Amino acid sequence: MLLRDAVLEGPQPAEVQALLRLCREPDYHPLPEIVRQLEAKGWVDTAGETHLVTLTGRTVVER
Repeated sequence: MLLRDAVLEGPQPAEVQALLRLCREPDYHPLPEIVRQLEAKGWVDTAGETHLVTLTGRTVVER
């Protein structure tokens, strides 16, 4: 899947749930498949083992 296709597809319920949990639960570690999807859409950056919700990801959560 191309990056632009991932972004155009919009948020899936599992992705929104993972973003919400990342924002609320610092110790939460989503499945690697979900992390890859969130990174492809630009909603999460990963530093080491820490997943950081980007500004774009927070916008998705706030909708």
